[in-house]
Amino acid sequence: MISREQFTSRLKARTLPSLPLTVVALGEAVQDERCTVDRILGILSKDPSLSATLLRLANSALYAGSDSVMDLRTAVLRLGFDAVANLGTGAAVIKTLKGGTHLDALKLWQHSVAVGLTAKGVCILAKRHGQAETAFLCGLLHDIGKVALDTCFPEDYAEVLKAVAEGAYFVDAERALLGMDHAEAGALLAADWSFPESIVDVIRDHHDPKSEDFLPNLIHLADLLVRTRIPMGPADERLMISLDDLPAFKAVLAGALHKDLDVERMTFSIDDEVDHALAFVEVAFQA
Repeated sequence: MISREQFTSRLKARTLPSLPLTVVALGEAVQDERCTVDRILGILSKDPSLSATLLRLANSALYAGSDSVMDLRTAVLRLGFDAVANLGTGAAVIKTLKGGTHLDALKLWQHSVAVGLTAKGVCILAKRHGQAETAFLCGLLHDIGKVALDTCFPEDYAEVLKAVAEGAYFVDAERALLGMDHAEAGALLAADWSFPESIVDVIRDHHDPKSEDFLPNLIHLADLLVRTRIPMGPADERLMISLDDLPAFKAVLAGALHKDLDVERMTFSIDDEVDHALAFVEVAFQA
C-alpha cells in the first residue's frame, strides 16, 4: 500500500521532473488581462522546441484553416491566448511525463487528449463557452496520476497493470492494490506543479464527481465516452453506458438543452476527436 506521505516524498525527491519555466510563464501571462501578442511571443522565443510544436499544431487538422500558418505570430492569433497556453502545457506535459515505466504512452495520451477535446466540445454544447479551454486542459491532465504512480512506484504499478489486463478497471485495481488511485496522485502532482486549485480539484474528483460540480462531471462524462472508443483494458471493451441514466450526463447537459440534444450526432463526433487526438500526440512526441 502507498500512503499519501510516501507519494509526496517521491515528488519532493523529484522522481518526476518539473514543467518547463516557459509553460509556467505562459500560464501566468494569459491570466493577465493586459497580455499582448508580443508578450506571448517573447516567452515563446525562449523555447524554440515549444514554439515549433505550437506552429505544427496550428497547421494540424485540429486547428488548420484554409491557409497554412508560416509564422508564430499568426499561429498565436489563430489559436488564441488561452489555447496557446493550454496546448503548450499539454505538449509539455506529454513530453515531460512520456509514459512512465510500463504504460502504453501512445494509448494513454491519445485517450487523454481525446477526453480533453470531447470535453471541450460538450462544454460548448452546454453553452459554457468560457470554460471550453479549461475543459480541454482538464481532460488532457485527468490521468497524469497513472504516469506519476507508474514512475514513482514501478513495481507496485506493474501489479495494477496486471490486474487491468485480467479485467479490472484501473481505478478499482489501484484502490485495491495501492490504497491510492490515479485521481488522488494526479491531483497531488498538479498541485506540486502549481496548477490552479480548480484544475487540481477536477483531476481529484473526476471519478467521483459531486452533482453540483460542472467540470468534474464533464470530465467524467468525456472519459466514459472516449473509453468506449479507446478501451484502456479488457473491462473497457465491455463498457456500455446509457447516457440518460448517467448522473454526469444530467449534471452537464440538463434542462431544455438536454431534451433537444442530438445525442447520436454528439457520440459520433467523438470518433473525429479520437483522430485529432492521435495527431496531437504525434506532434507532441516530435517535440
